[in-house]
Amino acid sequence: MLDFIGIGLGPFNLSLAALLHQQTSLNYQFFDKRQEFNWHAGIQLPNAMMQVPFMADLVSLVEPTSPYSFLNYLKAHQRLYKFYFRENLYIPRQEYNHYCQWVVKQLSHVQFGSRVTDIAPIAGGFQVITEQKGRFSVHQTRKMVLGTGTTPRLPQPLQLIAEQHPQCLHSSNYLHQRDQQLSGNVVLIGSGQSAAEIFIDLFDRQIHPKTGQAKFHLYWLTRSAGFFPMENTPLGLESFSPDYMSYFYHLPHDLKTSLPATQANLYKGISAKTLRDIYERLYQRSIGAAETHVTLAGHYQLENAAVTHGKNIQLKFVQTQKQQNLTLAASTVIAATGYQYPSLDFLNKLSSKIGLNSQHQWHINENHQLDYQGDGEIYIQNTDLHHHGVGTPDLGLGAFRSAKIANQILGEPYFEIEGRQSFQEFQELQPKEIEAAFSMPAIAKNNFRAEAIAAQITKKATDVSAQYSLK
Repeated sequence: MLDFIGIGLGPFNLSLAALLHQQTSLNYQFFDKRQEFNWHAGIQLPNAMMQVPFMADLVSLVEPTSPYSFLNYLKAHQRLYKFYFRENLYIPRQEYNHYCQWVVKQLSHVQFGSRVTDIAPIAGGFQVITEQKGRFSVHQTRKMVLGTGTTPRLPQPLQLIAEQHPQCLHSSNYLHQRDQQLSGNVVLIGSGQSAAEIFIDLFDRQIHPKTGQAKFHLYWLTRSAGFFPMENTPLGLESFSPDYMSYFYHLPHDLKTSLPATQANLYKGISAKTLRDIYERLYQRSIGAAETHVTLAGHYQLENAAVTHGKNIQLKFVQTQKQQNLTLAASTVIAATGYQYPSLDFLNKLSSKIGLNSQHQWHINENHQLDYQGDGEIYIQNTDLHHHGVGTPDLGLGAFRSAKIANQILGEPYFEIEGRQSFQEFQELQPKEIEAAFSMPAIAKNNFRAEAIAAQITKKATDVSAQYSLK
């Protein structure tokens, strides 16, 4: 029987695999249904940058001397000095993906192209069935770590159309269909980082290089109030610290459910640099009152969509503040509308033993262990924000969470991850005992030190006086 099985190999479970690679005492295996590691392949635009510094790699914030750190990746590829001279903490998405692929090639307990089809409870743990190229395999394990990630989320009016119309797509597939010729109205929906990067790519392709004419009109619409930056100041970023994660976990349940929606600026915005790049493009194109061929607007909620004449997609928006309708005939619709946590059908046979709260949500403890009433243990790498807060999907907390899970699997605090990590106080404040400095013992101690210093000064003065007397 295996010690544990990891299901899914995105960055979070890959972090766990990298941290445990040198643990020869464990017997384990990771499975992923994809044929290879290729993180967000559909939006790896040439100039797209990560929104977290390079230290948010698979291991560094827990094990900075690990052979699987990003700095060691740079050394292995003769890029250390190039990175040093670059003077930029943020790396391209393509490079982060290549770094993860480099780590995968060095790990021996990972298997791609294997889909988990069924999990059943057994004495002492679980029976896991996987399928690879039509061949089924049976595995037994004491523990499981779920890192299945998220799936693209489309607005309800577009879900059926996207299945039938190639020009209606989620941003996760943008690069796969980027080479198609664009014309008419191209409508981009959403106001996050991916939407902004796609906007730049579309904007830069919009004007014909020979004629100077616009190939299409570009609409960028969002139901949000506008296009705002994501929080990127040090004290604000401490909301992604282990300290805040622990604080959030112990808040009342109702508050934990509602709080993430009020913290959207922490994880849903656009980088300030990207916003400046967009504004500069608009500014330069508009010189001499020239037409920008762009429409940007907030407060536009997509209400309905339909295919007309077998080609165009008719979109109906509502301006939510003025309650005015807008109807557009779009040749292409790109929805950069985020991701959602999928239902895991392979857990159906375990569902009766999984503890739920009053909202029928999983109950997960502070160590990321699912409340499972049967034999064995189940750990969760990435799930809804109401469990551990806005830092749940953040890469900067990935290694920390993996280390907490690893310590539970190993049954010992192998990775040293405890201790305060932020300047802010997130827990209950305690008054500082500053009056202790004026207590009698403290005054006596200070008087003793003062007398000793005075004696040293007197002795030095006497010695100096003697020297001058001899002269």
